[in-house]
Amino acid sequence: MKTTILSIFLFICAITQAQTKVISHKSHSGSSSSFAKAYQNNLFDIGHSNFGTPPESRKIIVLDTVIALNNSLTILKFRESIKSYPNGVNYKHLKKSDFRFKTKMIKDSLFNGKNSVTVIKLAPEYRYPMYFANPIEGVIFIGFKKPF
Repeated sequence: MKTTILSIFLFICAITQAQTKVISHKSHSGSSSSFAKAYQNNLFDIGHSNFGTPPESRKIIVLDTVIALNNSLTILKFRESIKSYPNGVNYKHLKKSDFRFKTKMIKDSLFNGKNSVTVIKLAPEYRYPMYFANPIEGVIFIGFKKPF
């Protein structure tokens, strides 16, 4: 009985191990410079990796309103699509029934009452707490610091 359980455990461990192609290459005495050569020559099935590629589809998130409660707490009101869509689908082509309306309270260094709407709109998109499909210009801001 112990042998059977041990065999099953070892089998499960063997099939569930995973690592990226880069880590696999380095663990077999490969270097960063030789990885490019291995990738170009398709050694060790290294070309079958999808490491670093974006997902083919995802849910669409549209930010509608940002409400600053105080200098640290902010409420985001947004719509999230019920199902995932391929990249490049325009949110304007979807119906209102294709979305769920959601509210989320966050603490964020950019979306807070200390900053003005101008500062938030000028920030690069990677600084936003989530990925939004709509441009920031169409978002309604309430309770933020007034610009000079």
